[in-house]
Amino acid sequence: PYAIIEARTKRFQDIASNFMSGIFMAVKSPFKVGDLIETNDIKGRVKRISLRATEMESLQGQFVVIPNQDVFQNPIINYSEPKRYRVDLECGVSYGDDLKKVKKVALEALDNTPNRLEGEDITFFYKEFGGSSINFQIRVWVEYLSHSDYLEARSEAIMSLKQAFDEADISIPFPIRTLDFGIRGGDTMQEMIEDPVKGLK
Repeated sequence: PYAIIEARTKRFQDIASNFMSGIFMAVKSPFKVGDLIETNDIKGRVKRISLRATEMESLQGQFVVIPNQDVFQNPIINYSEPKRYRVDLECGVSYGDDLKKVKKVALEALDNTPNRLEGEDITFFYKEFGGSSINFQIRVWVEYLSHSDYLEARSEAIMSLKQAFDEADISIPFPIRTLDFGIRGGDTMQEMIEDPVKGLK
């Protein structure tokens, strides 16, 4: 039957395509066994590369097999090359704080981030006037040996920034929300306490 022939032809084409993709990947070597990569929405450590498929272990511990055709035809992010990673932190400070002081304190706080690359400057940018804060982003480059190193560096950077702001009396404001207690709108909580029937009129 035609359907069986078509299915077998497609299977043969897939096998050939995966095989050729495996050859091209072996020549170009976009990654090697042991590298941490992300492809086809999967992020994990490469365990084995054959001519037909790439075997990975995800960060959650699952074993994943991806046909080489899918790997070759989609973007690949190799986190192991070069061996560095940028930690990006976003935060906000009160409108009442001195912005020059905030920048100075933040840069000093992240200077001792674990595995920080000494040759790369820490960068700081104010981004926007938020609803309850002036928001900024601070970036620091760290040496990347494993994903846990990156997570540890980011965690330490967050703790260092919070501690430095506390010691310098710099506020990280909570989001501000306005609550309307009247059915008609525009009534304050104090007005509702003094006249509970008001909102029903």
